[in-house]
Amino acid sequence: MPANLKENLDSLQGLARERTVKTQNIEFDLETIIKRIDRGVIKLDPDYQRRHRWSDELSSRLIESLLLNIPIPVIYISQDVDVDEETEGDTSRFTIIDGQQRLTAIYRFMKNELELTGLETLDAINGLRFKELPPFLLRRLDERTVKCLRIDSTLDPQVKYDIFERLNTGSVKLEAQELRNATSRGPFNKAIKSMASHPQFREMLQIPVENPEGSSKVRKMEDLELVLRFFSLKGGQYKTLSKGLKSFLTSKMNEFNSLSPNEIDRMDSEFRSCMNFIYHALGKNAFAKYSIQDGEIKKKMSSFNAAVFDAISVGTFDYFTIHQLEQRNLDDTGKFTGYHVIFSDPDFFSAVSGATADSAKVKYRINKVIEFLAQ
Repeated sequence: MPANLKENLDSLQGLARERTVKTQNIEFDLETIIKRIDRGVIKLDPDYQRRHRWSDELSSRLIESLLLNIPIPVIYISQDVDVDEETEGDTSRFTIIDGQQRLTAIYRFMKNELELTGLETLDAINGLRFKELPPFLLRRLDERTVKCLRIDSTLDPQVKYDIFERLNTGSVKLEAQELRNATSRGPFNKAIKSMASHPQFREMLQIPVENPEGSSKVRKMEDLELVLRFFSLKGGQYKTLSKGLKSFLTSKMNEFNSLSPNEIDRMDSEFRSCMNFIYHALGKNAFAKYSIQDGEIKKKMSSFNAAVFDAISVGTFDYFTIHQLEQRNLDDTGKFTGYHVIFSDPDFFSAVSGATADSAKVKYRINKVIEFLAQ
């Protein structure tokens, strides 16, 4: 044994003892789980979890597995409040660390909200909801239990986040912003969820305002990442981008989470003023990508492009004053007249077309918009 390890053995044992996770294997029948979710005892969608992304077909296949008694993966549940402790308001005793998508599918079906679709083995019940199932299948669901691993987080709340990150880091299950949502917690992370619901912002992202949850951008939290990109790059910060954009955004997320409530409120106001200005100037296709020939639009290649979003949103904020953005005078919004010509620049077109996270391309496309506005 190395000498330095012997010297630090006591502290190592103490740390290992302190961070050892206390777990208990339990099983819940489906009815008990549904009742506990309804009563708020189990919180199905904690802040660090992703949004529900399963399609009705994937959810239906899970229900089919339950009906056929096919084992499903263990659900990880965090016990956040001791059983003997009294709680008030909407405080939940348990939250879901891993298994939110599965439990949401089960909850939706047993609440009669999910219509089965895409089943192959039990194809005869496609189109049915929970209350329409034949009695023998209802009895099968009554007898099904879900295996859970309950983790005691009452002593150290950080435990559940550590486990969540370890279960998901390195897998393909989470998008970058979904992982940041889990691991970079704080007031700014909460605030961007409100900002991303701004109606004009959603419309320019081609997210249906009447059904935002139907958009993959919302389900994968891409809308939240775009808000983060705006704040990370604006004010000339894009000029400091040297490392990868993904790690740059993560470091900015942690930095912004340490800001005061007043500073975050100011950022919220700036974002909304900027999005309102852009919408007023360019409409719902503000962040579209175009192919230009002889100075004219040949083709709209996409209604939304994230790299174009960087260029237009950051370029706008950095060129205009906050007063101009709030006032939205015709002289100012009119500066975008004919802006499509920037797509005829091969370097700009390249900067919004491939390897768009490259730092040189990020800087070029934002500078190009600022140059256009300044001419």
